[in-house]
Amino acid sequence: GMSSITVCARFRPLSSKERRDHGDGICVRSLDNETFFFKDEKDEECTFSFDRVFYQGSNQHDVYEFIALPIVRDAVNGINGTIITYGQTGAGKTYSMEGPSIVERDEQKKGLLPRVVDGLFDAIKLFDEANNYTIKLSMVEIYMEKVRDLFDLSKDNIQIKEHKVQGIMVYGVTETGIVNRAVGETRILPILPNPAFCMPLSDSVLFIVLLVISLQILFLIFIQQRNEHDKQ
Repeated sequence: GMSSITVCARFRPLSSKERRDHGDGICVRSLDNETFFFKDEKDEECTFSFDRVFYQGSNQHDVYEFIALPIVRDAVNGINGTIITYGQTGAGKTYSMEGPSIVERDEQKKGLLPRVVDGLFDAIKLFDEANNYTIKLSMVEIYMEKVRDLFDLSKDNIQIKEHKVQGIMVYGVTETGIVNRAVGETRILPILPNPAFCMPLSDSVLFIVLLVISLQILFLIFIQQRNEHDKQ
């Protein structure tokens, strides 16, 4: 069966500066959607295999469908998930996670984060109306081993601890309710929270966590499920 950890590689096109400085020399040759050949400085080819390789012609939709959509579906079923982007400066991490700009709302080019918000609401729609979901968003930065709340910059040394029941918890972090996908996309922007987008949050146990990491910024999306029939 499929491993619980999926590792993918994505290549971006050369920039105009890279073409100008280094030409169009090809160092990667594709074999299929999982394997490619890499030519090193000595012109020797090495083979690398991943769960999926996204070449420079790949689009944002394909990346979301393969990487994030299964995690979104698992999240609303109570299974934790994490997406981590890794690569050197300029590799395309921000483009993959956000797109050219979340503000532009380019439906074709929008990245994983806005698509995850859309996907969560789409997935929740498919469930029984008796299941009441609350979605909360937190955003923190880890820098120099300190965790800072990006919704409340006065909280600059938040503690991450393991709870016996709830697992890993980020204590004292600001949690903002997401009532619809438009609010979700707005809240993802790294700005101080607007009270107009906030909603009262209950103290019920959070048991589903979808965690998305880009650079040192962590977007924590908490999904809370409450079955209305259980109240009777």
